[in-house]
Amino acid sequence: MCYCAFLRFMLISTPHREPGLLYTLSCKHESWVTIAKYIMEDVPLLLKSEGVNDIQKVLSVVFSSLPSNFGEFIKWIAEVRSQEDFGQILSTEEKARVAMKEEVLKQVQGTGLFRHVAAFLSSANSCCRNLPPLGFEDNLPNIAATVCCQGAEIWAGKYGSLDGYCCRETCVKCLKANGDKAVTVVSGTVVNGKCEQGVDILVPASQTKQSCSCSASSNYIGMLPASNDVLTALLLALPPETWSGIKDKKLLQEISSLVSTEKLPTLVQEEVLHLRGQLHLLKRCQENKIDEDLGAPLS
Repeated sequence: MCYCAFLRFMLISTPHREPGLLYTLSCKHESWVTIAKYIMEDVPLLLKSEGVNDIQKVLSVVFSSLPSNFGEFIKWIAEVRSQEDFGQILSTEEKARVAMKEEVLKQVQGTGLFRHVAAFLSSANSCCRNLPPLGFEDNLPNIAATVCCQGAEIWAGKYGSLDGYCCRETCVKCLKANGDKAVTVVSGTVVNGKCEQGVDILVPASQTKQSCSCSASSNYIGMLPASNDVLTALLLALPPETWSGIKDKKLLQEISSLVSTEKLPTLVQEEVLHLRGQLHLLKRCQENKIDEDLGAPLS
């Protein structure tokens, strides 16, 4: 089931396709309305500017005016488990799920658009462009601490409030299933009053290193889906008409080819269509237009 809350109503609809393996949009943060409006309405208008004449300029236009807390809008999906239930054993099913996520990540990083995004973000940092903070947390220990607390509160039936939960420590280790390739696992100890709980996070390993890192924990660079990957997935998920206002016909043809779902690998296609469906639902919620075609499949 899909849930989308706006003001005082909740929308519940049955999806026409499987949920995403690696990426999802979040309307939990209060800024989601502003962010959804920006990427669905403002970006197409900004791209009509006369100066948009190459891919790097397109990315500059999109990323230079991002609303604050943009990193709260799209997330990579983490799988958590209780150490009490599973211990040091990694099941074949868990190994398979992580492998699928790693394949999605690998396919995203193999797209032409990813190479442009990675080059742009690298240039933006080296050239000190005035880009707003993207709000993505690429620090694995910080991510792990937050996710471990969220997992513990879900098991306690208290999802929605992290009050009283604290992740005392985290460590990175590798587990194997039946002699296969090791899976990266981040273990944390969550404390709530006098109670302690061990939580594991199964991390899909990235095949490439990030172009840069503002994190002090540089040892973890390249171990998890990063801003390069997430931004690429979101750009691919924007509706095809987003780019139609670009006046340079050659550039329009180039960007249309880069974001075409027909040219994407199967797993990335599924992720993109999943995100595009979520964007559609958020837009309908934002506009308060709930009608019969709300859950219709998107092309």
